[in-house]
Amino acid sequence: MSNSAREIATILEAEIRDGRLLPGARLPAHRDLAFRHGVALNTASRAMRLLVARGLVVGEVGRGSFVRAPGHVDAASFRIEEGASNVVDLTRNVMPLPGLADQFEKAARLVLRRERMVVADYQPHAGRAADRAAGAAWLSRRGLPEDPSRVVICAGAQHAVTLALMATTRPGDTIAVEALSWPGIEASAAVLGLKVLPVPIDRNGLRPRALLRMAMRHRIAALYCMPSLQNPTAVTMPAGRREAVAAIARRLDFHLIEDDAYGFLTEDDPLIPPLAAFAPERSWHLRSTSKSFTPGLRAAWMLVPPGREEQASNLVRATVWTAPPLGAAIASLWVGDGTAALLETEKRHEARTRQAMAKCLLPLQAWPSSHPASMHLWLNLPRRTAAQNLVQRLTVLGVRITPGAAFGIGSAPNSVRLALGAPMSRGDLERALRIVASAL
Repeated sequence: MSNSAREIATILEAEIRDGRLLPGARLPAHRDLAFRHGVALNTASRAMRLLVARGLVVGEVGRGSFVRAPGHVDAASFRIEEGASNVVDLTRNVMPLPGLADQFEKAARLVLRRERMVVADYQPHAGRAADRAAGAAWLSRRGLPEDPSRVVICAGAQHAVTLALMATTRPGDTIAVEALSWPGIEASAAVLGLKVLPVPIDRNGLRPRALLRMAMRHRIAALYCMPSLQNPTAVTMPAGRREAVAAIARRLDFHLIEDDAYGFLTEDDPLIPPLAAFAPERSWHLRSTSKSFTPGLRAAWMLVPPGREEQASNLVRATVWTAPPLGAAIASLWVGDGTAALLETEKRHEARTRQAMAKCLLPLQAWPSSHPASMHLWLNLPRRTAAQNLVQRLTVLGVRITPGAAFGIGSAPNSVRLALGAPMSRGDLERALRIVASAL
């Protein structure tokens, strides 16, 4: 990094901190900045990247770079925090159904009454045989083989993704992800010292030809993606694209880490085979219980490639020894007694109702047209409305939403995500949506 770039960044940082550049202010274009300071364009660009790294500036695709507003959320600062009681939180992508806490308590009591000594003790690293069998049975509903020997119990999706990355990469490797993606993937990649490359997406999800070009230019070790009701766009990748992605992975020899967090919301649609059905020998397919059941279980099932069972078990041992046994046992109980199927059905119905509410109350169309049973809604904003300014304005009005910067890999789209399932009541959601509509 040249001294000139640092000097320019220091000058702009001083202007931001002493109030000469206010939150939301547009910064000069890179060419204008280069002309103003008499430096090369690359030097001006490096100065701007320094400001972004310091958390002072955010770039928005097609609009430019802006002074970051207080409270702005990006991928690096994406956190779950305790919220105020008077704020409607549309950032947490969950759906706490009425009575779910009572069901959780009832199930926990039943498990402890039946298996108190077992769940209080150490467990096999990959999970108990009964829990792996329940996971295999549940995964088979999505078109995967019912093979408990290949199922590993993880402590939630973040843990499962991290394990899959640990199994398929080394520090310094490059992974590919969708250009808009779940923030947790960047967190895991950063901890493991991995480079992240964004793959362009469109209204049908990840673009296979773009993936092919990228994988031919850069040796990638793995692709992480969410083919069904992708977070944040709610796009579902068609079967033809999934087959093409699997063929590219096989041709260029990289692994597939497939996150099926929201696939259960599409079960009223014709089944689209998961990536793992097209390339089982290189697919790490994970299904968390956080969205479909409840986050407190801290349990996820991961179907690993044949022959990788011992490696996956050893990675569980090295990270958490074993997933929380009580949560895994409750998940198994619910799979066996029909509660799991009932919960998912109720959540699909509730998601449809809430999507219909949003369609009636919001003045903007989702991009693309949101799936009618998605728990989240992705909105592209008009150029006159900056995402970070809208987030700040809504926070003052008592509504929290997530800006596109939290999901942009290497860029910040002028968009926002609304988690429609988070409010406990439809009344709270309606109030929040009316406030959003008014702010827009």
